[in-house]
Amino acid sequence: MSELRAKFETAGQGHVFAWWDELGERARRRLTRQLEAVDLSRLPEMLAAVEALKSPRARNLSPAPTYALGDETFPYALDDAARALAPQGEKELRDGRVGVLLVAGGQGTRLGFDGPKGCYPILPLTGMTLFEVFARKLLRVGREYGRTPPLYVMVGRHNEAATRNFWEDHDWFGLCPEDVQFFAQGEMPALDDDGKLVMSGKDALFSGPDGHGGVVQALHRQGLTADMRRRGIRTISYLQVDNLQTPVADPAFIGLHLGEGAEVSLKVVRKQDPNERVGVFCHDDGVPCIVEYSEFSEQQAREQSEDGRLRYWQGSIAVHLFSTDFLARLGDRNIDLPLHAARKKVPSVTDPDPAAPNAWKFERFVFDVIPLANHVVCLEVPREEQFLPVKDADGPFGPDGVRQSYQDYFGRGVERVLGKKPPGLEVDPGVSENARELIDWLKDNRNAKHWDLEAPLHITDASTDKA
Repeated sequence: MSELRAKFETAGQGHVFAWWDELGERARRRLTRQLEAVDLSRLPEMLAAVEALKSPRARNLSPAPTYALGDETFPYALDDAARALAPQGEKELRDGRVGVLLVAGGQGTRLGFDGPKGCYPILPLTGMTLFEVFARKLLRVGREYGRTPPLYVMVGRHNEAATRNFWEDHDWFGLCPEDVQFFAQGEMPALDDDGKLVMSGKDALFSGPDGHGGVVQALHRQGLTADMRRRGIRTISYLQVDNLQTPVADPAFIGLHLGEGAEVSLKVVRKQDPNERVGVFCHDDGVPCIVEYSEFSEQQAREQSEDGRLRYWQGSIAVHLFSTDFLARLGDRNIDLPLHAARKKVPSVTDPDPAAPNAWKFERFVFDVIPLANHVVCLEVPREEQFLPVKDADGPFGPDGVRQSYQDYFGRGVERVLGKKPPGLEVDPGVSENARELIDWLKDNRNAKHWDLEAPLHITDASTDKA
């Protein structure tokens, strides 16, 4: 204990022992375990992240090449090169060389939901949860290609038990339990304005999730990149649990990634307006990267190309493909992604319920792997087809707004074939992931022309009677 105390005092953090004499034996053990896990050598990096936020460095930005949509009209089409390489992606899926990485560390707090966000009931008619949506998408891939990709789910330490229990209580949604692996992301302490570690209680140091960028080291330290290699997986499909519409394993995207020899690939949508709050894929001094919207000047954000459209239009939707060897190389070299600071409300022993942001929290962003890759590929996808995140309590990215957008999108597919939209609509993820597939499915279904479109419509496998 004397060595531990001396280490913190030398680092200027001796205040963490301020209430030591008031603590019982159990509380002392708890605090000791927590402090022993703190890497004080990170403090200079944390302070540097604060300064970087206060004084952003100058950037030399330029647009980055992207495979743009081949057809921007409903039901849309990807770039010709991506569609041509889809058979290579399909072979990769048939050969069992693809794994799916689902980031699900968030809570549903902003949705007014007490539990992991993946447990949130989102589909409009059945209330199917986000976790089940992704599981059923995976099962559909397995039926189509003969191999169901293994699923790696990154959780937070705060919701790991609840997430595991939810999957177990639902019998893994039909997936093989051995092919669903949970792992917890790391955590980071917070700093106050004096650079002191924030104590959330007399016997507890505040810590929060280290961001989706913590996935690189979390996979490595918990042996999961080794597991991927053992299974023969060479491509990882990275998704975030709040994006209802994203495909779990897109063969055209996978084919383009492999055909181009990329180590990292990403999907983007065309920005709707210059001030949209999404990161932008571009070059910084010729190096591909994602730049936060806040780092663009008003003039840069509004720059136009010769066609009159935004020059910086590639809005990232946090959907990536990673080479397994690339992730393993980063892990083997113990490469941590850069820390980013954010001003947040952090409860402390002296201010349990702060009225305003009072401290600095830290996290890593997964897109910071992009500048480290030898080759990066970017693919534009249709916004309404593949970008529908559940983010807020209300508005377009609130549950009601997301459900309405979902029904509007698939309703257009029903209307294309049957001539009318039903007043409510749900498409089982096991049937179709997008409107193009739904349109083909409906054309082959002899029962569809007899459906009652005056009532809410739930399209499932049981709805089929193909010619």
